Amino acid sequence: MGKLMKRPIEAYASFAILLIMTVVMFAAVVSRYVFNSSIVWAEELSRYLFVWFVFISASYAVITKAHIRVEALNMIIPKKIRPYVNLVGSMIWMLFSLYISYLGFQYANNLYKQNATSAALNLPMGVVYLGIPIGYFLMAIRIFVVEILDVFVKRKEGEK
Repeated sequence: MGKLMKRPIEAYASFAILLIMTVVMFAAVVSRYVFNSSIVWAEELSRYLFVWFVFISASYAVITKAHIRVEALNMIIPKKIRPYVNLVGSMIWMLFSLYISYLGFQYANNLYKQNATSAALNLPMGVVYLGIPIGYFLMAIRIFVVEILDVFVKRKEGEK
């Protein structure tokens, strides 16, 4: 599990998506201003890749603990119960992520069944919207590993 956390797939996926977006948009700008011709699908592809980028990166942000937290409650509760309050908060966060993932999969499936496609690329919209539930599902897994499991591992190490 330690190796998986040191080299998270989300970091590589986010980098690859960002690289593709950059190359596509650079090509679109060069095409428009140098060759006086636009790449019709460039903006659409970048927009859809950005959706995937945001939600995959949100999962990576769990690992790096980069999500915004409200620390005011932590300052007023006793130190002894802080880990438990944080644990409850993490469990709520994980359950919310799983719920959004479930709803997102349902929505993407409905779009796929309706044969909805994008305008320029003719991509199935179900595939486009799949980035949201996948990102939230990965986030739920990372919350479990980084936030919840970590509490029990630290507790066990403290007992030894």
